[in-house]
Amino acid sequence: MNKYLKNLNRIEFVVTTACSGKCKHCSQGDHISNDRIGGNKAEQAIFDICSHYKIDSLMTFGGEPLLCPEALCKIHYAAKKMNIPFDNKRIFQQKYKQN
Repeated sequence: MNKYLKNLNRIEFVVTTACSGKCKHCSQGDHISNDRIGGNKAEQAIFDICSHYKIDSLMTFGGEPLLCPEALCKIHYAAKKMNIPFDNKRIFQQKYKQN
């Protein structure tokens, strides 16, 4: 176990920097990007991290994470399998009508 991460209890994924919104108040500027996290790598990272640390929560964010539903499904599947609550589960369920 890494001594600098001994208190690790939360995983946060920046799923993508892309965003379909054109919010005037956004301080980030244009979010036209193809950068996104790979679902398989994110899923494996969750399993690997959980084999060493007790993770209490997981959050996905970025530009607009829902632009990458496949990656989100893999991340949330892994979180559920590892019994990790994820902070934006309600929003994800409403968007994709999942339980």
